Amino acid sequence: MRLLEKFFLSLYDYTLDILPFFLIAVLITSILQGFTKLSWLKVFLKNKRTAPIYTGFLGGLLPLCSCSMLPVANLINSMSRSYAPVLSFLIVAPVVSPVTLILTYGYFGLPMTALRLFGTLGFALFFAYMAELFFKKPSSLPLSFGGASQSGWKSFGTHFKDNLFGIGKYLLLGIVIASLIKTLIPPELIRPIAGSFLSYPLVSFTSIPIYVCSGEEVPIAKALRDIGFSSGVSLTFMLGGTGICMPTIIATLKFLPKGLVVAYVIFWVIFSIIMGVVYDIFLWKF
Repeated sequence: MRLLEKFFLSLYDYTLDILPFFLIAVLITSILQGFTKLSWLKVFLKNKRTAPIYTGFLGGLLPLCSCSMLPVANLINSMSRSYAPVLSFLIVAPVVSPVTLILTYGYFGLPMTALRLFGTLGFALFFAYMAELFFKKPSSLPLSFGGASQSGWKSFGTHFKDNLFGIGKYLLLGIVIASLIKTLIPPELIRPIAGSFLSYPLVSFTSIPIYVCSGEEVPIAKALRDIGFSSGVSLTFMLGGTGICMPTIIATLKFLPKGLVVAYVIFWVIFSIIMGVVYDIFLWKF
């Protein structure tokens, strides 16, 4: 009975954390799709070579978390002839924002903040361009450019319904899975190996099912350092906890190929581990 209670409590907490931001993102995205021509976004996505750079910087400017970014990511993907722009956006948006960078600087200082910023941007572009080589978007997939018309409200309603239920059902499934994992795997299991190299992959893997809202991960990472983990492991948690989570992974299956989603998760885990190790070896003294 206690486990069932804990599960429903986790489910409630995750839903309460995610749902308001997701609904706001769905509303804003649907308004853009229903009432604007989105000409500015079409300009960004027109050139395949530069589009991932633009969408990466766009992701860094918007105050989005790993779940509220999904409607925007779906929009970018629907307007692009390749997967590279949406991948760059997906990587940067939840990890880099003015809020998270300021918080990281306040808790951990300039070197980690700079590594978080430039490391994430570099990884986003690297993975986006690499994915472009191995995962070609079928030319048969229709492109959607939105557009204002006399039936703007009708268009808005259609897009709102598609965004809410199309992505929402995958998001809900991810929340349920994340709640189950949190219920069955106590966080105390990771403490005994806090001082070993295994702490990097362990923290990276265990952060995936945990939804952490953008900004919330920084004080949690500080708490990890306070109980004995290194600053690099804290960085690994911040990247893993916000960059990918179970709801995000499940939801991206709505608009990305399964193989690409798997590659996205694997490379993100490797990236978060490498970043933590690099910080501890080269930058922790600064």
